Amino acid sequence: MAYKLSKTISFLLAVTMMIPATACSSNQSIPSDPFSSVTLTEDVRSWSNQEDRYSELRETFGTNRCNGAMAVATDDDIVYLYCEDAAEKDGTTPVSQDTVFDMASVSKAFTAVCVLQLAEKGKLSIDDTLDKYFPEYETGKNITLYELLHMSSGIPDYCNDPDPFWNISGADAANQKLSDIYLDKITDEEFLQAMYKAPLNFEPGTKSEYSNTNYHLLAFIIEKVSGMKYCDYVKKNIFDICGMTKTSSMAVGDMTYAAVDYDELVQYGFTDNEGYPACPNNCRGDGGIHSCLADMVAFDRALFTGKLLSKASMEILLKDDKGYCCGLMKEKDGYSHDGSSFTCSTDNRIIESEEFGHIYMITLERSLPLTENNDEETDTDPMNGTKFTKGAVNDGIYTNEYAELKMQVPDGFIVISDSELKEMYTEGLRQKTDLKEKKRYIATEYDSAFWKDGDSIYISFLNNRLGIPDDPDYTEEDCLNDELKAFEGFTVTKKDITKVTLCGKEYTRAELALDFDGMESHLYVYARKLDDDLMLMIEASSIGDRKADFFEDLFLGQ
Repeated sequence: MAYKLSKTISFLLAVTMMIPATACSSNQSIPSDPFSSVTLTEDVRSWSNQEDRYSELRETFGTNRCNGAMAVATDDDIVYLYCEDAAEKDGTTPVSQDTVFDMASVSKAFTAVCVLQLAEKGKLSIDDTLDKYFPEYETGKNITLYELLHMSSGIPDYCNDPDPFWNISGADAANQKLSDIYLDKITDEEFLQAMYKAPLNFEPGTKSEYSNTNYHLLAFIIEKVSGMKYCDYVKKNIFDICGMTKTSSMAVGDMTYAAVDYDELVQYGFTDNEGYPACPNNCRGDGGIHSCLADMVAFDRALFTGKLLSKASMEILLKDDKGYCCGLMKEKDGYSHDGSSFTCSTDNRIIESEEFGHIYMITLERSLPLTENNDEETDTDPMNGTKFTKGAVNDGIYTNEYAELKMQVPDGFIVISDSELKEMYTEGLRQKTDLKEKKRYIATEYDSAFWKDGDSIYISFLNNRLGIPDDPDYTEEDCLNDELKAFEGFTVTKKDITKVTLCGKEYTRAELALDFDGMESHLYVYARKLDDDLMLMIEASSIGDRKADFFEDLFLGQ
């Protein structure tokens, strides 16, 4: 599930979760290097296990590429390794399975494991309420550690939703507060005092809402209960056990990937002068782990083969409650969590397999500018050669003259800025591993987007060179059916395709009603072929009970 910002802060400045944190690192080697039998050369940047039993995995993953390093492994073997043809930050060392990235929100799984380890030792209970650890926090009497673990506490996100958490207002104040966080200018006590006063977004336990505050608090509790700094506890009880020799927590200066396109981030005070996170303390628990492919394979294997937690604790870790487990998210075929720092992104996916036990797919990438694209077969300007014109928002009205589209922006909805749209576009492109998927995605121009508390509206265009077939017989319904393939495997309670009128023009509408662990969700996708080059797409979604008429009433000139 993708979580979008609820404030008009640049997507570059406050993504899903980020930032590391004092110089505690792991130096002890226990298990052997899982990549010891794998060799890449200067000219050959990928490797596949040629055993017959991995033929299907090779077919599925063996052509995947990324802007960094990625691996596919089982409980016993390495199946696939790809490392981009690029150097680390020193300019000479090739990118490899040992290149260290900021794991960002993937770090949350480590924090969840630490909490459950301490519960096994009787040091805490996940049913404890927060006032036990923070007596000044009156609201904490109604919030449990279980709710922190499952993102259901209602506490606002201190970095992605800074206004209510810090009692501030406006983008300038938010950016200044974020800069203070990322430059380590805020003490733990200042953080706690702000939290004590912050209103809850909802009654604890009634819904799930992604908030980095939950896991930051869990790091504080780990320290209180264990009597150790977070970085020391996670090193002793996870890194050393797994043999994660290149992994650190609460450290600076140890990442080795080559950051790019970070001048603006330095100006804002969000990274150091080399484009790396600059705070060693403020984001521990919710982020702050630095690691590499080799160590992450070792961690995943140890976790899912019972070396870090008991069977009962694993059941707690993997319990999906309102859309979030404990540091992981349930997928149709397993579990995953991604993360996004300022200049890199990470994805850790665990696929449950009858044949192999588990398949681990880990991708660590550096963020590239939108204009930089390693696929020669794709076009960095997807709308070249089309009649595409970008819409504009004035006085709360979105207008695209070429598309003959005019829409009232709903009250309370935030207009996503161009910089946020750019980052969403590049982030989406980074997550595509199949070349065909990349081609289709790069043909999508996000024109405008609007968001409020789980409701969203996206307006985009597909061209006929990459996104839609250059075929006069390809219809709007064909396009919608292609779009809906992404939801195969989800619990769909209703699916319908029909014709509707928006702004006096006929659109084909696909409607999906979905059940996300008991939460009602609705998706409406509208398509209209503007000419031989362009397909106009409007996507409206709601985690709640908003129906099509709410969105369709926004369109003017019916």
